[in-house]
Amino acid sequence: MSLARDIPNVLASFRTTRRDMWDWGATNSYAFEAELGASLLADMADDYGAEGVIPVVQKAIASTLRVLMRSDDSGGLIQLVIRQLLNLHAELCTQSPPAPAALSGWIQKQQFGELGEYFSVDVVDYADALGAAGIARFEAHLDKRRQALTTPFDGRPDAEFTHDDEWHARHAVLYNLQRLAVLHGDEEAIVRTHGGDMPRAHLHAAAAEALREAGLPGRATVIAHEGMTLPGGAHQQQECGELWAALAIETGADAADAASEVFERWPTASNAEALQAASGQNWPAIREHAIERMRERPWELIAYLTDADDLARAWTEALRASANSKSLHASQWDDLVGRYSKIDPVAVLPVMAQLIDDRLIEANTRAYPGAVRRMTKLRAAARAAGRPEIADDYLADVRRRNARRPSLIKRMDAAGL
Repeated sequence: MSLARDIPNVLASFRTTRRDMWDWGATNSYAFEAELGASLLADMADDYGAEGVIPVVQKAIASTLRVLMRSDDSGGLIQLVIRQLLNLHAELCTQSPPAPAALSGWIQKQQFGELGEYFSVDVVDYADALGAAGIARFEAHLDKRRQALTTPFDGRPDAEFTHDDEWHARHAVLYNLQRLAVLHGDEEAIVRTHGGDMPRAHLHAAAAEALREAGLPGRATVIAHEGMTLPGGAHQQQECGELWAALAIETGADAADAASEVFERWPTASNAEALQAASGQNWPAIREHAIERMRERPWELIAYLTDADDLARAWTEALRASANSKSLHASQWDDLVGRYSKIDPVAVLPVMAQLIDDRLIEANTRAYPGAVRRMTKLRAAARAAGRPEIADDYLADVRRRNARRPSLIKRMDAAGL
């Protein structure tokens, strides 16, 4: 087989004449075929070389975007295919760089076109393929686009809520200025274009991340720390704090103190793990204090203990939280029950029963299928533990308490419960 003969076959994977792409089934079917097509393109590059496959990938991206525009892709499957194709395109261009003028033009066409409204095409990913001359050409064309804007634009992310015809172009220009600043390692340009000199927490988080990416941890640490106390949402301040602690751990600059300050303010499982990593041999001495701090957020405490494989303590703390009316999410209980059942299979049975009862508080037929599945698991767990009578007694009690719910009783009968 030759590349020329394979191209029509593989491109067919990214095209469809179906008119029912509003249907999830049709969308999922198309996405499955397109994903296979993306894998075939990668194989073709191995077989025939990257140079000849790059134009095919570009056609595949264009075809898939057209399908996306008329599909119900709320599950994001077609979007994943396009991202896969974009990653493949950047990889192949690095392997076999096209002419800088052609590649530079293609990148900006995507960034300022319809694709760029939904996906980021990052010039940093193409830096090696473009080379110094290509980057210079890219910047020259970007400057022309910037000068052509009728609305004044100063290259920094001020709040903008207008959606005129130039809205996307302005943001595409800004995005490129930000990425070029990272590429060049220009500290001041990174801070300016990401808004790190503005008093907003989320802008400091963005600037600190970009500085970190550019290999400038010193300034990134300062910017992130400043953002912890700036106006913005609590989650944005927390993002700055966690980034500050992570940078301190990476650089070794007062890591334990930074991790401790962040944990005390936001006692989460991930921050406890960061504090543990930064504390080293001192962790055993402060572990109980950390556990006490996380008790106000029991879901965080249980997440930390289960990740640490301290299942006995996790089980004890979960029961303690329930006794204090601090409930966990059902999914977290399910995970803990599954883990702890290997330690004490009998102890988990009452909790399994309570999770079923919680689903049956209200007469809601939509809750019955899940409740019956849990009953089946409870019976299997009781038999495996050598205590089948516990499940038998409980299921009999469920029937008695719900005798006036015929839909539930019918489902239990069908499941042999």
